[in-house]
Amino acid sequence: MNKWLQALLAVVALVGCAGDDPQQSQDTEKGTAVQQEVAAKYMNEEGFIHAYPDKQDSAYLSESIGLYMQYLVEAGDAEAFAGQFRRLQEAFITEEQGGTFVRWVLYENSNVNALIDDMRLIRVLREGAERFGEPAYRELADRLASTLLRLQQTESYPVDYYDWSIGQPAQRITLSYLIDDPSGTVGGQDLLENVDETELFFPEYYDFQQGNYVKNDEVHMIDQLLIAINRADKGLSSDRFDDWLLTEWNTEGKVFGRYDRNSLQATVPYESLAVYYFLQAYFERIGEPELAEEVTANVRVIASEHDEDALHFFDYIHYQLLLQKKD
Repeated sequence: MNKWLQALLAVVALVGCAGDDPQQSQDTEKGTAVQQEVAAKYMNEEGFIHAYPDKQDSAYLSESIGLYMQYLVEAGDAEAFAGQFRRLQEAFITEEQGGTFVRWVLYENSNVNALIDDMRLIRVLREGAERFGEPAYRELADRLASTLLRLQQTESYPVDYYDWSIGQPAQRITLSYLIDDPSGTVGGQDLLENVDETELFFPEYYDFQQGNYVKNDEVHMIDQLLIAINRADKGLSSDRFDDWLLTEWNTEGKVFGRYDRNSLQATVPYESLAVYYFLQAYFERIGEPELAEEVTANVRVIASEHDEDALHFFDYIHYQLLLQKKD
């Protein structure tokens, strides 16, 4: 097993043991309103999560079930977690090419998974196994991890997806997927370290066939913040990005969802709740706790102004995760 992949998967293996938490019933009670809102607005009659509220024809993503399970394990809601686990097994899990995969989307002819969603699910399943004392969660997590190690790699790096219809892994790795290893063994640092630090924004991914980084003209701030977080977690500073980000926040009091790579101007008029979840986390990492608190305070106001009927589940649940972290 190559060291890079060992390092990548170590992050999902290291979880805190909650055991019989005396706060569990209190946490569940605090989270009840969120669970009720998810059930009322984001679930179909079978309990699967769709992307937009009250729109059962919107996408049913592995991203959504993983994020919701992350919220549930942190809330200590064993019953709701078990329900999502059953749905995960019944509809998302598929056995292909001698491996266990998670379909990235339901109700479509999907032949691929999504690395970042699988990594999130592996982590929360292991956390759920510890907190709720259910070995079946860890067993599934281990099967998914084993598949990533055996099949989903190119040049000894994990890649964005595996296409089981042709039995081939992707030929690219998105830099925002290069999560840190809390054990202290740094993996994949070369791909994060070798980006051109004279440029403000980071490239989006590395293409193994071309042997180079690929940049988009329009940058998504969620991706940029995740890459910056990954670099910070590996001991790498991002001075140009930090200077721009701090100036943007201190002068404008906001960060938009997308920017033009060259002009540095916002290309969309909206602010994203998910962007602020990662912005708050990044400010904490670079030693700006006061700014992190400002983000939390501001995001409550922004959330109150959002059109609830148009709020994607990704934004909705990241906002709830941020509130959960601060409560």
